[in-house]
Amino acid sequence: MEIPVFLSYAKPYNRKQDKFIKKVERHLLENGFKPRTLGVTDYSTSAPLMKIREIMNECHGLLSIAFRRAYIEKGAGKPGQKLARQEEYDISGEWITSSYCQIEPSMAFQMDMPILIFREKGVIADGILERGVVGSYMPEFDLEYSIDQYFKSPEWNQLIDDWKNLVLNYKRFNQFKNNELVRHIISCCICEEKEVSFASLYNDFEKSINHGCIDYIRLVHLIGADAHFEQRYRIYNHSFQSDVITICQDIFETT
Repeated sequence: MEIPVFLSYAKPYNRKQDKFIKKVERHLLENGFKPRTLGVTDYSTSAPLMKIREIMNECHGLLSIAFRRAYIEKGAGKPGQKLARQEEYDISGEWITSSYCQIEPSMAFQMDMPILIFREKGVIADGILERGVVGSYMPEFDLEYSIDQYFKSPEWNQLIDDWKNLVLNYKRFNQFKNNELVRHIISCCICEEKEVSFASLYNDFEKSINHGCIDYIRLVHLIGADAHFEQRYRIYNHSFQSDVITICQDIFETT
């Protein structure tokens, strides 16, 4: 099944940008993703930000391509500054991208969604495009060089592979949080005054899976369940062990 991801980009205005974004879309599709973009794959008569939020709630990651959009022939930052420790700086010859390349990644960041942003050379590194703001490496690409070669480069392939793994983990964690059996385990643990959260329980499950199989004894130890926990785990025709196995098969794809 294809994994929906939000593809954010400034609408191309030249052939090189158009070729680049088409290769991005093709790469995503070939790797099991379903790119979604407002005005391209999804449409709405409602306010754009409301529809963007709706689409993002159905996605598991965001990939943003900050193309050049508006050229600054002559300009300055902080012009005519009159405050201490403030300096005017030159931005002549630089570019601004679409405002949605700031808005959409920011929305995804607030949702803790895996984000990967590519910025075209010359675009001002400001706001969420500033290096280090989202805590991950932000590559810069130059359309003056071969586009085909860039998509074969270690930078592109390694970053996409790392992002893909984050997306898969984000998707799995969301499935975990919304699973009814998981919610029941959380409730039982809370009733027994055990400090447990979805994140901590998820980590305990991950630590208990080895070579595609669940180590049930290790999981019991990690969550602090005693010998009588199974007896107090009351769901009709269920047992704690059987539900753990079901969760692992459905979410972690264990055997």
